[in-house]
Amino acid sequence: MENSIENSNSRRIEHIITNAQIADLLTIEDAIQVMRKAFPGFSQQGSNQERVRIDCGSTKLSMMGAIMPGLNAAGAKVYTTVNGKFTFAIVLFSATDGTLLAVMEGEAMTEYRTAAVTALAADAMARKNATTLAIFGTGVQARAHVPALMAVRDFSEILVSGIAQPEQFAHELSIRYQRPCRAVSADEAAASADVLITATRASTPLFDGNLLKPGTFVAAIGSSKPDSREIDDTVIRRAARIVVESIPQTKKEAGDLILCNPAYLDWNKLSELADVLAAAAPIRQDDSQIILYKAVGIGMEDVAMAEFVYRRLKQKVGSGA
Repeated sequence: MENSIENSNSRRIEHIITNAQIADLLTIEDAIQVMRKAFPGFSQQGSNQERVRIDCGSTKLSMMGAIMPGLNAAGAKVYTTVNGKFTFAIVLFSATDGTLLAVMEGEAMTEYRTAAVTALAADAMARKNATTLAIFGTGVQARAHVPALMAVRDFSEILVSGIAQPEQFAHELSIRYQRPCRAVSADEAAASADVLITATRASTPLFDGNLLKPGTFVAAIGSSKPDSREIDDTVIRRAARIVVESIPQTKKEAGDLILCNPAYLDWNKLSELADVLAAAAPIRQDDSQIILYKAVGIGMEDVAMAEFVYRRLKQKVGSGA
């Protein structure tokens, strides 16, 4: 794919940016800081395009986006789903004059932004003394989430529960982080976790919510479809607080909540992550509270990350690095 091109006869700099370039330009720490700045600013000025989906036979096409005047950015992520495989592209424009700034491959960006937002939520809502991280899943997002969570808490133990080679994943983590990392059953993962991440394609709950210890922070990030869920009604009933990225989009997409018994969920008590981050008082009132973060992914996250990558690559090209 073509590298960045500078047009000396125009103010525009056009980029076609690859996954490899994005991975070279970004660290998970960068991504967390981008999200930390983006959420409060977006809540004050910005507009979110909720995800829209169409399908034709086995091919699905989805799109979501945002306008972020504070970053002078507008854009959209478009992606196909074919036989369970996602292919992402992000288109970035100037919010001031509409100039096309960049077209980016979106796989690496999606990994970074999803894990970064979860880490941001965990940093704000997980107990400060959390020691055990449990990951449900062994795929791309599960693997992206471990370094993101390790960036905000120094976990002494990591537990993996999954279908595809959880032992191998746990072994890789033990080598990387030089601490105990084990493949365990779903029940042991749920019962032992201080921070629990579900990053699977499950359509039904992964564990019994009664197993959770008081004080657990749960992040359910795997499903963004109204007919799929990773957590059961008991997790929702036991949660002292439930935090989401966007309440309107959550009401349409978050099967974990949509499928819940209405007696256990008061939609009026949901909080948005931007408000949690901006609040003067911490959302966690004591160390016994179970707090649930339910993610679906919103366009603002992709646009903020794309703007950061574009700006960093522009600086790199300008410096001749």
